[in-house]
Amino acid sequence: MTRFDGPGLAAGPETARIAAFLEEASAGAGPADPAVAITLPPGDDAAAFRLETDEQVVVSCDASVEGIHFRRAWMTWETIGYRAAASALSDLAAMAAAPIGLLVSAALPPELGIETAAALGRGVGEIARRAEAEVLGGDLVASPGPVFLDVTVLGRAADPKKRRDARPGDELWVTGELGAAAAALRDLERGLEPDGTARAAFDRPQPRIREARWLAERVDLHAAIDLSDGLLRDARHLAAASGVALRIDAARVPAASPLDGFRRAPVATRLVLAGGEDYELLLAVAPGTMRGTARAFAAAFDLPLTRIGTVSRGEGVRVDGLEGPEVPAGFDHFASDP
Repeated sequence: MTRFDGPGLAAGPETARIAAFLEEASAGAGPADPAVAITLPPGDDAAAFRLETDEQVVVSCDASVEGIHFRRAWMTWETIGYRAAASALSDLAAMAAAPIGLLVSAALPPELGIETAAALGRGVGEIARRAEAEVLGGDLVASPGPVFLDVTVLGRAADPKKRRDARPGDELWVTGELGAAAAALRDLERGLEPDGTARAAFDRPQPRIREARWLAERVDLHAAIDLSDGLLRDARHLAAASGVALRIDAARVPAASPLDGFRRAPVATRLVLAGGEDYELLLAVAPGTMRGTARAFAAAFDLPLTRIGTVSRGEGVRVDGLEGPEVPAGFDHFASDP
């Protein structure tokens, strides 16, 4: 990774915040990706890089808004920076893309000083190092509030996976376990301290980048989506994009350990199926191609890989074994709109 040698800007309060952010975000950076040559690091009008392969460049962005995605009372600035970057990096995981780098734009009230910028940088840097991504730059502006972060991520993939290629007859699989982050959020909203495992899932989500690329190399992976808005809502996105129907067995969906003891209660069902912020992957694969792979996957990543349903002709998502008439909707920013 490129060493940070200063922002290359004239001195001033804004520059001091930028320098603090980049210094922390770049601290402890590992070796550069041999498939990518960074030709212009942070400090110019734009960054630049060159791929040393014939792969495609994959780009996504994700916004994080105070009061919607986070509250200062619930987490540190390091956690806020980490979660904003992790959410964006999870989009690369859904495409089975290897990260190249990320750009962070922030709108901060003037009373939030250099240490806040440094703390945000530490959080961004933590997940960037885990993902083996460069912090390439971004933008910083003053704002009366709320705090706003926008993270753009760039990756590379020879064959980016998409939502639109699920086919009738495919099997549906999900990585990891669901519901822990949603359980933590529910407790925080009620003024309670979450279970430790749930809190860790909420504070430090793990984009499944290595897992997705591992699977893409071994199985006939037709379609994928990351689970940010809840399993059922994201499943509906995949179904709509592919023009197919998905059938999910609620009893097969793996629940996180904080939900042990009340897994069959309606509230737990909602957390697992519609809680959101799991950042696991929902995968549509050719029938039979996962045979023997789930065990190898679990051994490689200490993470379950579970078949939860099937793909068929039609449209929408059907859930088997869900008691009651209402299917949880999942998160929608504009759900109250007419």
